[in-house]
Amino acid sequence: MEVGSLFTSGDGWAQPWVLDVGLIESLRFGPPDGHTNLDVAIALTRLLYDDFVSYGTDGRDKRLNNDTVPVVVKAHRAVIERLALEPPVWPFTDHFRMSLVHSLGSWAGGRQSSAGVG
Repeated sequence: MEVGSLFTSGDGWAQPWVLDVGLIESLRFGPPDGHTNLDVAIALTRLLYDDFVSYGTDGRDKRLNNDTVPVVVKAHRAVIERLALEPPVWPFTDHFRMSLVHSLGSWAGGRQSSAGVG
């Protein structure tokens, strides 16, 4: 399953990404025809990982927002549990610190500003 198939539209350039929320919510109950739980888990993991890294760096490749991240995380957890794996704990504070570093222009500035965050 490709990450792009989780969206109804968007190209990352002229058109914003639009998450197929109905599809994502259905993944909580099983994979779509022609795909395995492992296919779905890999696609959701890539989507979340890439989006969180983008959030923590330049933000250009973000495809999710505050409304869609919880939907994807919930589906990801369900799929991972069907595979009898332990769901990850996503490092939100690390990505927050990375966004501070990016906005402040250096690691030192980020460390000074994010001291005590987390």
